[in-house]
Amino acid sequence: MAFRLYKTRIKCLCRNNEIIFWSFGFPLLLALFFHMGFNNLAGDESMDTIPVAVVSEGSGGRELIQALESVRITEDKKLFQVYLKNLKAAGIMLENGQIAGYIIYSDNPVLTIKSNGMEQSVIKSFVDSYLHRLRASENITDINTEAVKEDIMKISADNKNYLMESLDTDKNPDYTLIYFYSLISLTCMFGTNWGFREMADIQANQSEVGARITLSPCHKMKLLLCNLLAAFTLHYISVLFLLTFLNKILRVGFGHRTGMILLTCMFGSLCGIALGAMVCVSVKANRKVRRAILNVIIMGGGFLSGMVIADVKYIIDTKAPVIGYLNPSGLITDAFYCLYYYDGYDRLFRNLFMLSILTIVFGAVAFFEIRRYEYASI
Repeated sequence: MAFRLYKTRIKCLCRNNEIIFWSFGFPLLLALFFHMGFNNLAGDESMDTIPVAVVSEGSGGRELIQALESVRITEDKKLFQVYLKNLKAAGIMLENGQIAGYIIYSDNPVLTIKSNGMEQSVIKSFVDSYLHRLRASENITDINTEAVKEDIMKISADNKNYLMESLDTDKNPDYTLIYFYSLISLTCMFGTNWGFREMADIQANQSEVGARITLSPCHKMKLLLCNLLAAFTLHYISVLFLLTFLNKILRVGFGHRTGMILLTCMFGSLCGIALGAMVCVSVKANRKVRRAILNVIIMGGGFLSGMVIADVKYIIDTKAPVIGYLNPSGLITDAFYCLYYYDGYDRLFRNLFMLSILTIVFGAVAFFEIRRYEYASI
């Protein structure tokens, strides 16, 4: 009997074109728009060779030039393109934008720039590092013999990196991923429409279908559970459909922990359905007002999770973490973020735990509210 109710309800829901579109069609269209808008936006930017001039007013200018020319981005690409100019010529080149800055080398070298930027910061960092090594070697040679000066300079110039870089090429930093993860959380929150419909269809004062169900011999709670299970099945399939489309067609990365990804989607779908059910039975207003409240919750939660402005999620996490814990969209987005970037599960389990708590609270409120409904006449 229960399976027949479940199967029949799935057939009924599949005939509802509106809810099918908002769960299956709309997220795909939004994903395509995101892909067209953000495609290659966060691609790796290769550093170009930085043009810099050296104005020498002392004997150490040649050493600085050699040091600048020795630094390379790759084996075949220098970091600096060095020009040896006088002060007037260097000033003209800087004014015309031919160089990023020029260094006047004397006892106290001075870097002159026209504007701030990444190239200027790189030059300043190099000059500071060079002077620091030079001063250190001079202090050491004051104590030791002159014979070891060359070795000291060689050692101080030898940059040894004792950190091993281990960058997973499948996890390149890409801030645009937050938009796609927010889209998945939005799709999970579309489960509110499914939960709202199931609770409305079982209330006698909300529809003719609800009146007939109330008069039928079938146990009301049993029918409600079968209907909610059918709604969850279709909605969960819609989330997986979007997930497959993003990963296989648009090549959006989610990591390799497929089981945890599916579990996160399941928690998000359940939370959305429970939220929709709670709003339907607990808000005392007409149907349009309750729909509007749900839309505000969905859109507001999506905004706070970074769907419109990615930085909003960071602001919420740092300035108002409590809001993040109470926002299902933010929890789902953060869970996917953890699965992609983090190796551990602590933060992921915290998000799933909060989602489960919210789901239980929403479901409990909906259950006890629907049990209180009584009708004087139908």
